[in-house]
Amino acid sequence: MAIIENYTYREFVEFANNRQKHSECNKEYSRSDDFNFTQTDSFEQAIEFATTGWDLGLEQYKIEDGVLSSGTTHLNPSLAGCIPHVQNYIMGFPEQMYNLYDEREYNLPTLDLVIQLNYPANLKGSETIEYGKSLVNYINTMASTRNIRLTGIFCAEFDEVNVMKIVKLKDFDSPLVLNNIAFAFHPSFFRRLQFSICEGKSYWESVYGLSVDDYRQYLDKNIDGIKADETKYFKGLRNISEYSFTPDQVDEYTH
Repeated sequence: MAIIENYTYREFVEFANNRQKHSECNKEYSRSDDFNFTQTDSFEQAIEFATTGWDLGLEQYKIEDGVLSSGTTHLNPSLAGCIPHVQNYIMGFPEQMYNLYDEREYNLPTLDLVIQLNYPANLKGSETIEYGKSLVNYINTMASTRNIRLTGIFCAEFDEVNVMKIVKLKDFDSPLVLNNIAFAFHPSFFRRLQFSICEGKSYWESVYGLSVDDYRQYLDKNIDGIKADETKYFKGLRNISEYSFTPDQVDEYTH
């Protein structure tokens, strides 16, 4: 038996924050686990990072060149827009607002990235940070030449029930909000937010499920949208030996 749960990034965070603990749940590791395991000081801090953006992650992941993109945003004087054109207002010109004009290539090849976000229990929080850094640098690099869709996967077995959580992190043609996406690969996205969701579900059990590496069997009929020109499925962390990689090594980490 398989249970499929679909979330947007925002829905995932809100559900984790607002869920009611299930009557059978007698532990809340999402609230009690320490910094070494989760890399956050508290559940509340994890929610804050997930909600407002994990700006520290861009520094910790060493995204020194900012978000790479294939175009430029221009400010054009306009009768209507989102930013006041103060000089034109003072001079009495009719174009008293700025309109944002995004000049970029819209016909880029499409790339689907599917990444399992379960971290093994014996993996140190500091090691997950290294893996997240490698992922974000790869995504940032590919965003300069590809139109990316990004999907996070939590797949685990609970007492012979397989539960697949599908989190849409970024769709085709949507902006790359890197400080939010960076936190999706942070250990607290799994070890606080995902744990919190489990604690509100009827399938909860004390070990929070056992990771299922063969998650692709659930995906074809459960990820909506058009088929990409290229798809990369990232391996589970139990199937790799090193947690740091460069963009040119990505084939060693994907199916």
